[in-house]
Amino acid sequence: MKRIATIVAGALALAFAGPAAAEKLKPDVAEYKAIELKNIVAGKAKIDPAKAYIFIRSPQYRANGIFLKAPSPEEIANYEAKWREEFAEAKADYPGKLARYNAAKEAGRPPKDKPVEPTEENFAIDPIEMRMIVAFGPQFVFDKTEAPEKSFSYLIEVEPGEYTYYGPMFYLPGTPVGGTCYCMGSVKFPAKAGQITSLGDFLSQGWADRKALEAATVVREFLPDRPAKVTDWSVPESLKAYTVAKAELRAAGKRNNFLNALVGRMPPVPGILGYDRDVPVDLIGLAEAKAKAAAAEADAEAAETPPTPAPAP
Repeated sequence: MKRIATIVAGALALAFAGPAAAEKLKPDVAEYKAIELKNIVAGKAKIDPAKAYIFIRSPQYRANGIFLKAPSPEEIANYEAKWREEFAEAKADYPGKLARYNAAKEAGRPPKDKPVEPTEENFAIDPIEMRMIVAFGPQFVFDKTEAPEKSFSYLIEVEPGEYTYYGPMFYLPGTPVGGTCYCMGSVKFPAKAGQITSLGDFLSQGWADRKALEAATVVREFLPDRPAKVTDWSVPESLKAYTVAKAELRAAGKRNNFLNALVGRMPPVPGILGYDRDVPVDLIGLAEAKAKAAAAEADAEAAETPPTPAPAP
């Protein structure tokens, strides 16, 4: 399936998975749910060691946003199976649509658009990213605190995997999306089974000073002139009994604006995410590549250096 392989390989940089029966695959959408502290206390919810958890804290105000799960090989195969099914249906429907169009044309009242025969090159279904959405907020707060300052926290139960922060957007299926898509640059991180991965208040961007904020927008009149603030990665006492880890952030590349939201990008994150004009730069990967090249150069120089002769007796 040439078109699907191209979409998946290019957009998601994942290995192509062969077709499989849909009934043998996992659900075709990312599973997630909000966890509230009151429900843990009441025994209505629990931390499942087979699931992963993402913790977010928002100072002062409620927050909302979208993560995108990197699809597994099974989910990619499921997506391809759905494409194949709908493509077959479209091919089967085409002769009837064309016949109805021709009949209407002969009657002097043709529809505006002539049916186009579906091919592998022109047929498409909703992008696989639509199945990978994990949304949080502003409702279903995990906990609210007043001291030492007011904050709202969120705890999202997700499937283990890699997640990209798609931006501060409010998502409700079937309605227009509000907010900004970080399509032009963001961060990603792994969420491991049995672990609470803490983003702390990172998504609130207190770590970004005015210069960093300016690098992420063209509307600069109302940007706050503030110093950078150290990110608080901690979790509340109610979660400290569980396995908690700071999110291992890496730069994420560009993504398609498949929700038709405002387009933007995350401010550059020191040591993690930079930009070369409009191209996101993986600063960790760049540093690792430089260190590897330096080590290889040192090894090459050592191999070319003749051994020091032993001193005469």
